Amino acid sequence: MRLFDNFFKYLLWLSLITPFTLVAHDGQDERIKYWKNYYHPKLEVVRQEIPSVKISLKKIGPFFQLQTQVKNFKITPDQDQKNNNTWTGYVKLFINGIYTSRIYGEYFFIKDMPVGNNEIKVILSSNMDTDIAYKGKLISDQVIIQFPEYTFSEARSKAYNLSIQCEFSDEGLRDRDKLQQDGMQISESSKYLLCRHDSQKNILDEFMSEMSKFQLASHIVHLDILKERVAVWQDFENSELSLSEARLKNKVIVDTLDSRLQKKFSELRTAN
Repeated sequence: MRLFDNFFKYLLWLSLITPFTLVAHDGQDERIKYWKNYYHPKLEVVRQEIPSVKISLKKIGPFFQLQTQVKNFKITPDQDQKNNNTWTGYVKLFINGIYTSRIYGEYFFIKDMPVGNNEIKVILSSNMDTDIAYKGKLISDQVIIQFPEYTFSEARSKAYNLSIQCEFSDEGLRDRDKLQQDGMQISESSKYLLCRHDSQKNILDEFMSEMSKFQLASHIVHLDILKERVAVWQDFENSELSLSEARLKNKVIVDTLDSRLQKKFSELRTAN
């Protein structure tokens, strides 16, 4: 009878701990979610060397590059679920309060930034998924970013102002004076034309989905024209074209602007 009672107690004990065991090891995302929802664990720093983390965000093309710098802390992807301490582990990334990913390197690319105000937050974590804290406060950092940075109308205004700066910034004025000494205009410089191209593309491309079909067509045609003119003046600067040849090619490209726009607009009207 005592043996039966002991066996029954063992089964009862096993039934109680089994769900916890399964949840705690059901993949890293579920594991972190479980800890955050039920335990909210903190591992308090007791060493003199206090860890810290600092993040910055930089837009590169359509993506955002998150740079994470840590101090008195070592990123250790090879020690997952080992060595629960405050000086080794990884970085947890949260976007608008939602756990997004582990970070195991200095640079991390965010590909899908939500529209609007966004809180990008990181928290230092031990190898055992425990948030690291000092004096009860989580060791973390955060930045707030607006995406896109501007409305469409604001972006158009900013793109125009940047285009103006291609010529009238201090560097642009120096380049213009140097070209004038050689009997040339600022518009006969690949550097200037590329600056205009990039100032339009880098800002307005984010708003292509908000453009009307005709605005989008105009945007693409103007960028194509600038890109072709850049190539012409690069050939001149590389001594592959004479000045007269470059000017003639440039004029031919510029003169096609209206016809190319009309062709695109006609195609759009026909499609409707």
